[in-house]
Amino acid sequence: MDPDILVVLARVFLSGVFIYSGIEKLFYWGEGVDELKGFRLPFPALALAVTVAVQVGAGTMVLLGFYARLGALILFAFTAAATLMGHRFWTMRGIAFRKSLTTALEHLAIMGGFLLIAAAGPGRFALSAL
Repeated sequence: MDPDILVVLARVFLSGVFIYSGIEKLFYWGEGVDELKGFRLPFPALALAVTVAVQVGAGTMVLLGFYARLGALILFAFTAAATLMGHRFWTMRGIAFRKSLTTALEHLAIMGGFLLIAAAGPGRFALSAL
């Protein structure tokens, strides 16, 4: 299989969850604000707006291959921050620890994918290649 097709698939798979999540947050804005209040962030509505912009904006950059390296680095940093805030496994015990650690490790795998896009670029089938 053409490696550039595989890179397109990687971009679709990596970006899809972020684009979906950002759009979902728009439809369930109040729930998103409440979730961020739980993290004790200042200005949770503003934090949610930034989250939506990052998820949809950088996700679309990666998906389309338009400044994909930058989009991948933005989503790498976003995922790192969100993982540290939302999956504090080191404060837990038992099944909660195991579930949160597993999710954090899954996020590390996603972060690895973003580092590969940042290093290798979006491939031949990308808007930036036009």
